[in-house]
Amino acid sequence: MRRRLLLPAFALALLAGCSSGPPRDPVLGEAFVGPATLQIRQELTARAALVATAKHGERLALIGRRRGFYRVRTSSDAEGWVDGRQLLSPENMTDLKNLAERAAGSPSQGRASVFEALNVHNLPNRQSPSFFQIRHDQQVEVVAHERAPRIPFTAPDFLKTEPFLVAAKKSRKKAAPKDPPPPPGKAPGVPANWLELSGNPDGFIPEQGEKVDKDEPKPQPPAVPMDDWTLIRSKEGQAGWVLARMLLMAIPDEVAQYAERARITAYFNIGKVNDHGVDKPVWMWASLAQRGVPFEFDSLRIFIWNVRRHRYETSFIERGMKGYLPIVLNGSPATSFRVIVEEKDGKYVEREYSINNFRARVTARHEAELPAPWNTVTKSAISSTPPKQPDKSWRDTAKGLYEDVKKRIKR
Repeated sequence: MRRRLLLPAFALALLAGCSSGPPRDPVLGEAFVGPATLQIRQELTARAALVATAKHGERLALIGRRRGFYRVRTSSDAEGWVDGRQLLSPENMTDLKNLAERAAGSPSQGRASVFEALNVHNLPNRQSPSFFQIRHDQQVEVVAHERAPRIPFTAPDFLKTEPFLVAAKKSRKKAAPKDPPPPPGKAPGVPANWLELSGNPDGFIPEQGEKVDKDEPKPQPPAVPMDDWTLIRSKEGQAGWVLARMLLMAIPDEVAQYAERARITAYFNIGKVNDHGVDKPVWMWASLAQRGVPFEFDSLRIFIWNVRRHRYETSFIERGMKGYLPIVLNGSPATSFRVIVEEKDGKYVEREYSINNFRARVTARHEAELPAPWNTVTKSAISSTPPKQPDKSWRDTAKGLYEDVKKRIKR
């Protein structure tokens, strides 16, 4: 009886071990899909067959790597290659979730629209993954503005430890030689024309016997270009970064025409005026006329509807500010608002304004600190990654060759 039970169990174990399929590659790590949709290709060629299409946030198992590309396996066991810059690490997914939660609790600074579909990125970088788009007929809420350096995007290192490479390096250690190496010989002497061979250092030219001033100021490296980014929030609760110049603030044109080429960074509806049975909103905006500055607005302005002339007119304006968002309104309609401003002495102060008859005046000042930064681009990334220099034209190249030949002839 016992033998009869053991034979079927042995047969099942033998069949399970004799699988006809190829062995599966081991899982080396995990990552998540960054963009809204990601195509997985069978090979690393332009016309490779499409294996599967993964959606944003889908977990992928990493089973191989070739330079910046990763071989992945989906939950349905489809395997193929993807660009590593389109993947997110578990830490990136956590940061994206925290960004959405923080943006959900921040006051809206107005609504904006786009002229055409616009990609929304998880980081303020043009090459970072874009996980959803703003449609041309869709409006989003503006949460914050920040400036970030225009630097190449570096994807996370998903495979930080590779045991097989470590084992290979250990096996390649050279054995110590049995006999010690011979003593080094005498170093060759310096050639007689060493100064000419070294390109006349320090500007010294033997024929002319003159020396160029060594203390001449060296040209400074070019500054890293910066981009203005806007943090937006969709009605679905997603939050991400878009280029500020691609947004159009959804304030009526009859008010926006007074922007005087300044960029409107925030706007609010703070009340209304009745004009023969028609309610006309009262608008307050913050605008920025300067470029390349760390603050986010330099002017506050309130527009009220004139019932006699039937047009918007300015009831309050303050210029020359160094203000930072968010602007927090109190009450509906608004009776006061708070904003952080850098004073002339360089200190940061939170000003409290009261609104009376749609005119604002400062009622209190308190010492304050700037809000915590939103983006994750550090200053070390700015200094360690120099900007790409523009390619020289053939005119500049020819001019440089001509000047070089001219100097050699003079010598």
